[in-house]
Amino acid sequence: MALRLNGATSGYVEIDAPATAGSNTLTLPDGGGSSGQYLQTDGSGGLSWQTVSASNLTRATSVATTSGTSIAFHNIPASARRISLLFDQVSLDASVEMIIQLGTGTQASPTWVTTNYLGARGYVFYNNTASSNGSVSEIGFRFNYSTNTFGFSGIVTLENLTGDTWVESGVITGGTSSSFSIFSSGGVKDVGATVTQVRVTSTSGTANFDNGQMTIMYEVA
Repeated sequence: MALRLNGATSGYVEIDAPATAGSNTLTLPDGGGSSGQYLQTDGSGGLSWQTVSASNLTRATSVATTSGTSIAFHNIPASARRISLLFDQVSLDASVEMIIQLGTGTQASPTWVTTNYLGARGYVFYNNTASSNGSVSEIGFRFNYSTNTFGFSGIVTLENLTGDTWVESGVITGGTSSSFSIFSSGGVKDVGATVTQVRVTSTSGTANFDNGQMTIMYEVA
């Protein structure tokens, strides 16, 4: 059955339900909204006026990496397709690998994925020596080998390949004029669920951050 609204002099606007509509109630918002806005549903029939975002890129406030054994970012939307972690002079108080782990669930009850990452990181040292480390059963994405001598800066990007599969790539640099290194990394992980959080920690899980800052940016579909 259709609802028809007749025009003052001619014509009409008609709202019709599909043949198998079930029982649904749509509640219109109070007021007519603003120019350019659109109606958005809350999934339960409640409609509200919303403004179209000028950008699909969100950047969080920078976090000081001067304490704690991990730095976590929560409440990443399910529609995120690219997550970037930016590092500024970040270091740990021990010589140990830095890793990135993906998480699911909520901030109050997170589930961190800690097995079967496929990936590796390698570096070139200032005197042209090189090293690498990685496997198919990592506890996270390796992207850096930290020391308490100096901090590292750069970017690590996580991109949604398909479904719940994420690909990691990164370039991190740090050191002094007499002791400088460049790290590159890459990997892939099928999380098996929607990623809602990301954290940076160490392979030991006990090293403490002691310098620098970092932030996260994400792009939604």
